[in-house]
Amino acid sequence: MKTNDTAVSPVVGVMMMLVVTIIIAAVVSAFAGSSMNSQQKASQATIQGTFSIGSGMEITHMGGDALATNDLVFTVRNSPVFGPNLEQVTAQTLDKTTIYDGRGRPLDYGDGSTNATSFKSGDTLYINASSIKCDLLQPIVVPDDYTSKHGSDGYTYSGEKQERWALCFKNNDNIGNTFYLDVSDKSGNLICRSEVTITA
Repeated sequence: MKTNDTAVSPVVGVMMMLVVTIIIAAVVSAFAGSSMNSQQKASQATIQGTFSIGSGMEITHMGGDALATNDLVFTVRNSPVFGPNLEQVTAQTLDKTTIYDGRGRPLDYGDGSTNATSFKSGDTLYINASSIKCDLLQPIVVPDDYTSKHGSDGYTYSGEKQERWALCFKNNDNIGNTFYLDVSDKSGNLICRSEVTITA
């Protein structure tokens, strides 16, 4: 008796291609899944700031993830009300030795250490009035002659660099203006941006 084997070879070939395709899809899926899981999720929080020429600055955690203070970067920058295209050129990272928690502990003792380890919902951080002077808070924009030409009050200036003085937050002429407060992590992931109004 003679059998017909001509249809077996194409069926086996199709099955082999199907198996190879399934294996490749499984490998690609496993690789993509592992790379997605290895990326750390950025923290999310709502943070607001207040700025008073007379009493200083407050940064309040309104809700969201608890944040490790040693991983936080606070940046201030002039908003468009000060003029166009100033956000990048006026960006200033705040010195964490001047920022204190509610118990009076600095976020950095000057050597990278701190006892204020967490910034969580309901917490407020403080920068006192003497630390928000233009040469301390915004050294990137402070007028060159600020040291000899500013008043003892820390918010008046009689020098010739008026265009730079106009960018300083602790300046009576800027009451009512706003600036941006960015809170990000050391990797550069933005956690929150808030608009802060300058008050007396």
